[in-house]
Amino acid sequence: MDKELKLYEASYLISPAKSDEEARNFHETLKNRLPDLGGLIEENGAVIKRKLYYPIKKMKEAYLAHFKFMLEPEKLAELKKKLEEKDVLRYLLVETKRIPQRIFRPRVFKAPAMETVPAGKAAEKIEMKPLEPAADIEAIDKQLEEILGK
Repeated sequence: MDKELKLYEASYLISPAKSDEEARNFHETLKNRLPDLGGLIEENGAVIKRKLYYPIKKMKEAYLAHFKFMLEPEKLAELKKKLEEKDVLRYLLVETKRIPQRIFRPRVFKAPAMETVPAGKAAEKIEMKPLEPAADIEAIDKQLEEILGK
């Protein structure tokens, strides 16, 4: 009976005593070991030199590497042995789940419903009021003087 593969993510810090080329080669050999164990590489990570927030084994820099893979849980111990070498400062193996991609759907806003009136009835509904004449500026000035007591 075929065992169920689970999705894992491996992140680890490689010693800065190694060169860039040696750190990348270590990362590649670790990934190349997975098919021999019956695993599949899900996401290929990169190797990046980073400054650490705090010293680990008296080192202030390290190469950060990571990748996602699928493997049977029983064969995970063999991969851990490879990660426990002296060149690896720290490692973290985590079982993960696939995160479904969100599909962006723009929101469509509907305009509020407006009452439509036939053309013939539009004039009947609107009441026409006569316009008031513009106020006389002199009369307004006179009222202001009375109010202010001048």
